[in-house]
Amino acid sequence: MSAPLSAASESVAASTGLADPGDGQISAARFLLRALKQEGIDHVFLVPGRSVDFFLPEFEREGIRPIVAAHEAGAAYMADGYARARGGFGVCMGVGGPGITNMLTPLATAYSDRSPILALAGGLPFSWRGRGGFQDATPSGISDVEMVRPVTVFAQEIPHLSLSAAYLRDALTAMRAERRPAFLALSEQMQSEPVAVPYRPLPRAAPPQLLDCAAMIAVGRALGQGANVAIYAGNGCVHAGASGALVAFAERFQIPVMTTLRAKGVFPEDHPLALGTFGPGGSTRARAMLEGGELDALLVLGVNLNENNTLWSPRLQPRQQLLTVDIDPRALHPNEYVGASALGDARAALAWLSEAGGEAARALAASLPERRAWLSRLLLVPRLVPAATAAVGLHPGAVIMALRKAAPRESTVLIDSGAHTFFASHYFESYAPRQWLVSTVMAPMGWALGAAVGAKLAQHEQPCAVLTGDGCMLMHALELHTAVRYRLPIVYVIINNSAFGNVYLRAKRDDPARVPLTRLETIDWVQFARSMGADGIVIDRPEQFEEAFARAFAAGCPFVIDAHCDPDVDTPNTTPIP
Repeated sequence: MSAPLSAASESVAASTGLADPGDGQISAARFLLRALKQEGIDHVFLVPGRSVDFFLPEFEREGIRPIVAAHEAGAAYMADGYARARGGFGVCMGVGGPGITNMLTPLATAYSDRSPILALAGGLPFSWRGRGGFQDATPSGISDVEMVRPVTVFAQEIPHLSLSAAYLRDALTAMRAERRPAFLALSEQMQSEPVAVPYRPLPRAAPPQLLDCAAMIAVGRALGQGANVAIYAGNGCVHAGASGALVAFAERFQIPVMTTLRAKGVFPEDHPLALGTFGPGGSTRARAMLEGGELDALLVLGVNLNENNTLWSPRLQPRQQLLTVDIDPRALHPNEYVGASALGDARAALAWLSEAGGEAARALAASLPERRAWLSRLLLVPRLVPAATAAVGLHPGAVIMALRKAAPRESTVLIDSGAHTFFASHYFESYAPRQWLVSTVMAPMGWALGAAVGAKLAQHEQPCAVLTGDGCMLMHALELHTAVRYRLPIVYVIINNSAFGNVYLRAKRDDPARVPLTRLETIDWVQFARSMGADGIVIDRPEQFEEAFARAFAAGCPFVIDAHCDPDVDTPNTTPIP
């Protein structure tokens, strides 16, 4: 049993409004699940184990569906995919020690990509600590809290039941503010003990649309100084819910829009003003705009100016200046790119430029004829490198275009890490935010295989597909079993080139002696899928596309398309702009 509340603790609880014995008592495990249900969570992703045993019977009582993953990394990737697809946060759970160490890479991925996850862990009973207890992950052992602290914005063990509500609220508040993971541990001993503390959910109201209007004056003035202006939209536009405002602003002033890899779809890619993505594997048209020497100003909305999003190219600098608006002040630090900048929400910035920023709106309207002439030349540039016939097997680009043709327009597609990421950036069109999900900073191989389970459960009415590679499958293919277990009709398209694609292409170009270390045995992933209870088909000719994809989306169960592709096809538009 935990120690009784001291008089001081009772006083603190009463003064903060946390003590309310009239609410009745439930176990601490049930209390935390009930609180998460109040925060809108309906799924928790986990691998069971002794130190979380007391949670297991409480899921059904609180109306939360537990999803048992094959591996704790998979559970955390599922929570990540759930958060990204839903626009909220995801929850994963595991035993202290190995369960949490298995989650470190997923937590680091979510931290670097700014995806909010709450990770929960069980801990050793207090009376067992310092005595060589099994899987001791407390400060007397290996300390889960200290391990996860660098990749979370809040990491604590709940020290007393009276603080359960306060610690959970603190964790969720920090997680939401930073859009990064948080971590809570609760000792096995305390999970079954009664709690009489009520939980008050965090406010559900949308956060205010912050904007530094004084700084926006300089941004608006600079934007209106030249006719040839474009917008570069990033994930900040997704988080701000700015897709509709972005389309309306672009249409009103006939401004072309390119996006980052992560924000693909925030501006529909079949729109006449869409340039596609910029970055590795990006659109030929977007690169042509930057290389053409005619761009006057580039409005950068919610874009982190990192390597992937800039290619560290001096060509990102237009003739006049690059203008940045971002809700994160760290994205506005002076560097080789930024001219005028303003701290603010992307949707609020677009509204200000359209309405309050009258000077900018008048200037953009006046320059419409000149901008249309520039656009007519720019839009003559093809967006894609032709997906020519491959020497051996299939061209990855052709497979990806076949996926796009077969997938319903509203499909959610998750892209794994590898050469296929760049092919997908180039050849796959996305039409709405949160329908294209990809990890771009840490970018661990196999991320999409778990994340797809979470995404499908978050968007259960939407068709869901994964684009992955054989190298990624070697790392986390067992999460296919999780999709089978929960009867999730996910389509898995495997670019099976018998190689670690990007590594192979670099080795072939730079040092052929490294090539043998980059090749893989050709695995029959359809046989693997069938052993898990899924179905699939092997394809190696374009004439098989229509039947294979039709079967996949009609299957009603997890379905693998094992596409045997030529490893020697170079990824499109991946060389840096000089």
